[in-house]
Amino acid sequence: MALNHAFCPLCGAVITVDLSQDALICPACGRPFLNVQAVYADPAPAPAASAVTFSKKEFSTTPLSDLDIEYGVLRRYKGKNSYVILPDCIKEIGSNAFLTARNLRSAVLPDSITGIGAQAFSECRQLIKLRIPDTVTLIGSGAFSGCKSLTEFKFPNGVQTVASDTFWGCTALKSVRFPSALRRIEVNAFHGCTALLSVQVPAGTSVADSAFPPQTSIVRI
Repeated sequence: MALNHAFCPLCGAVITVDLSQDALICPACGRPFLNVQAVYADPAPAPAASAVTFSKKEFSTTPLSDLDIEYGVLRRYKGKNSYVILPDCIKEIGSNAFLTARNLRSAVLPDSITGIGAQAFSECRQLIKLRIPDTVTLIGSGAFSGCKSLTEFKFPNGVQTVASDTFWGCTALKSVRFPSALRRIEVNAFHGCTALLSVQVPAGTSVADSAFPPQTSIVRI
């Protein structure tokens, strides 16, 4: 049995996931979810007998002392933890909030958040996992630019525009899932995403000429 530390995709609680199971019930909120929906904290599955340990602070809700919040907007993350779970008092991730947060590997955003500002997670070079709720409808320009460890991204259902430079320089990005509500992908949105070989874009979505690298195949669905 292979176990992995993960964040519950429904409540954000830190749990231990049995990778051999297709579906699980979160011991914190009591709700079922598919294993593939979990936001994994460990970089790779670890055996049950593994001696890997984690500090309690890494997996608890981020303390308010690490957050500069103004009228519900997270202006700046001041902590140094690798794993961040944001509290539901935050309504918006402000521009540059996590800019160059060098230790950040995984972030869980609460259902209270509706927007992510420009360059909010820019240059978070170790970021590999994000839990973004469907309450988010706006993601600003360059929000994830320079996130060189990010390999996959699933857009919230309400997002209609992929802003310019959103994933500029995300060289490890291989998989992107767009919502059916998508209407526009702007210039240089995926500039430099050399690992992104194919994407499926909803029919009727306008795509700027330089939105994707030349090698990316765009399939209309």
